[in-house]
Amino acid sequence: MRKTGRNLVGVLMLLALLLPAAVSAQEGDVVNLEFWGGWTGPDGDVMDTLVQRWNAENPNIQITLTRQQWSPLFDAFVVASASDEAPDILAMHPQELAQFIVLDLLTPLDDLLAESAVLTPDNYLASAWQPNIYEGAVYAVPLDLHMHGLYYNIDLLEEAGVDGPPTTGEEFIEIGKLLTVDANGNHPDDEGFDPDNVVQYAVNMHSNHHAFFQWWALYNQLGGELISEDGTECVMDIDKAAQAWQYLQDLVYTHHIAPQGQTDYARDFLSGRTAMLIDGPWQMATFEAATEESGFNWNTAMYPRVFDEAYATWGSGHNITLPARVANPENRDEALQFIEWLTANSTEWANVGQLPAFRDVMESEEFRTMYGREAFIEMMPYEVFLPGIPLYNQVFASNAPTPMMVMAQSIMLEQADPASAAQTACDEITFILQTQ
Repeated sequence: MRKTGRNLVGVLMLLALLLPAAVSAQEGDVVNLEFWGGWTGPDGDVMDTLVQRWNAENPNIQITLTRQQWSPLFDAFVVASASDEAPDILAMHPQELAQFIVLDLLTPLDDLLAESAVLTPDNYLASAWQPNIYEGAVYAVPLDLHMHGLYYNIDLLEEAGVDGPPTTGEEFIEIGKLLTVDANGNHPDDEGFDPDNVVQYAVNMHSNHHAFFQWWALYNQLGGELISEDGTECVMDIDKAAQAWQYLQDLVYTHHIAPQGQTDYARDFLSGRTAMLIDGPWQMATFEAATEESGFNWNTAMYPRVFDEAYATWGSGHNITLPARVANPENRDEALQFIEWLTANSTEWANVGQLPAFRDVMESEEFRTMYGREAFIEMMPYEVFLPGIPLYNQVFASNAPTPMMVMAQSIMLEQADPASAAQTACDEITFILQTQ
């Protein structure tokens, strides 16, 4: 009896010793992945929801989403990479890829994607897939596209006797004058119009990097190029650059149909201070909420074709990369499983105005019938990305006095001569490309 008791105690002790190991082994079957993205608004909340849905459906592959502003996110990514602790999955924009590729911080995906029936070029628009290729290798998978479009207040256009939004540069100015009203009810061409006392402008005017993005659209409509094919110098056509900037500058200081120094574009559109708004699809969730709350009556149109040489609008998109310097590179197959699922389930992503790049979602009836999306969908093949150069941040960053920001703000806020400002910017870009 004692012997049996001793045996039972021994078995219990052995089980007690083995139990933590068994639990650890079970926990070890769960692959935990870090996913970083710069979505800090309603789009980030939707991404949170998508991640939670994935985690509920896939208990053996758990995703932790970390969100913060893009610039500090990339700073943190570089720091984490130095100690092989980069996130397993990282979102960014196609034009930002090269600066990290040349530092060997991103994984080329061609071999990994060869096994996927989902993540293939045929499942995406060429305009979405192509910008993720650098020197012949694929480094990212497209998630969505976005670009500037034209929002308009239906009620204010009707009050002004305007049948629809402008589609050309001339119409934009003509209709803009009808939509611009001073405190005495006068329009810009009326005698006595007071440009210092305008109560309703036709359209917003960006004073940040989006002013440069508008110039980029018009400059491409003129057929302009910016960086030489070998990436060593600026080849800006100064006459075309000045023509594009002059059009934008005149909207503010000559035609008086857009305000100078504006900062809260969506608020001014919602309040009726501006009748139209040039901005991206990320604003849709805000305007849809306003429609539900107060009946705000809005719609969208394609970005105007101001110049005739070619149609173009500034564009970008979100993509998904696999960082190179991670703690557990053996988990890349699981990371790809999540990316496949995310792209194929991105209809929900469209609810906050994002434009999914995955063809099955993009061509679905559910997506195409979402209010306000039609004009943006039509522009998807025509968006033009900024050059994806290794020194992208030094030339185009919006949080520093880069040539892009200095040119845009000097022209739109200080009324600098467009040709002189463009030449200065081009000289600075060439200096950066050749000395850094």
